[in-house]
Amino acid sequence: MTLARVNVAWQGWPGSPGVSTFYLDPTPAQATIDSIRTFFNAFVGSLPTGLTINVPSSGDEIAENTGDITGAWSVATTPSTVTGTGAGNYAGNAGAVIHWLTQGVVSNRRVRGRTFIVPIVATAFDTSGSLSTTFITTLTTAGNVLVAANPGLLNVWTRPRPGLAGGRSEITSVRVPDLAVSLRSRRT
Repeated sequence: MTLARVNVAWQGWPGSPGVSTFYLDPTPAQATIDSIRTFFNAFVGSLPTGLTINVPSSGDEIAENTGDITGAWSVATTPSTVTGTGAGNYAGNAGAVIHWLTQGVVSNRRVRGRTFIVPIVATAFDTSGSLSTTFITTLTTAGNVLVAANPGLLNVWTRPRPGLAGGRSEITSVRVPDLAVSLRSRRT
């Protein structure tokens, strides 16, 4: 089995660039790629002004069990850039996390994915330093809409390890903890 890897590029703030990776099965249609852009666009008011997020129109296909690149995927139209509109102060390494929940179990542990939403503006936090209720609701709704729009297509990929092949688990729901997160670095 192959998975389509979608590397979403973040740019335009101190600490950039960054990447958020999604794994899709099967090869994505235009509507699926557009729905990933819609997910990020749902909370542009909490992203700093000048920050941009670009969802690609092409990428790699990987072997589920090894992670080896086996081909490429593409769609006809590149989604438009998501541009942050949030005004005010922000810390370049502080934000939120959305948990992508699955029914999968590997090595006696539930398979769960994460996407870090970093940075976000100060208005996305409450006065105690936690995430605001409004931002949690917005991010949770955006995640649920993405999952509902793509039943069976979004996956969390488990990397192969010695003695254990890689695998995928279908995302079935989301959870946004009331927790401010900090990133020390992003893989690019």
